[in-house]
Formats: sequence, structure tokens, C-alpha cells
Amino acid sequence: MTKFRLTLVTENQKSLEKAKKFAELICGTLNCKNGYEISKYEKFENSYRIEIIGQITDKNSVAESIELTDRICSPWLATYERPKNSVELIFNKSDLSNFRRTEFNVLNWANFGIENE
Repeated sequence: MTKFRLTLVTENQKSLEKAKKFAELICGTLNCKNGYEISKYEKFENSYRIEIIGQITDKNSVAESIELTDRICSPWLATYERPKNSVELIFNKSDLSNFRRTEFNVLNWANFGIENE
């Protein structure tokens, strides 16, 4: 079974309730029913760290990883490991960022990785 781990760091989230709504919206967008873990992210003011673990369902895990993350925003920096057929994707908010939904614009940083078991 192939799992993915998506770590998100938000900005301008003044309450835990708003951060939870954001996390639930992301989980719904990714069809991830495992839920999430959320904690205050002390490095930035009004920020939360959200961790989501989900499953890769396609045999082409690299293509599915790219498709899943593109549902949230773009562009993502990709690191591909051919021997493991694995990819790590990193998002850093910038002037070039394109969010698929207005509600996603609170995303400041994200990391998506495949975890083979």
C-alpha cells in the first residue's frame, strides 16, 4: 500500500476553527477520509500546521501525486527519485502562486511526499 503525507502551513488564521475549516476543505478536495492533525505553528504569527495522510490509488504514484497537489494550487517544486518511483513536492507561496479556490490562499507552504510501506 502506498500512502502520502501532506504537510501544510497556513497564514492569517486567527482561530483554530478557521484552520480546521481549511483542513477539512483540503481533505475534501483530495478525497481523503483519514482526517488530519492540526497544531499551532509557532514560527509564524496566526499560523497552523496541518498534516494529512492519505492513500495513493493509482499504480502511477508520481502522476497521481502531481494531480492531487494541483487540485490545491501551483506551482510545486518537484524532486523525482527514479529508483523508488517516488516524488516529493514542495509549495512556497509567492506572487506566481495560483490557488484553485479562493479559500486556499491562506496556504503559505506545503510538502507532499510518498511513503512506501
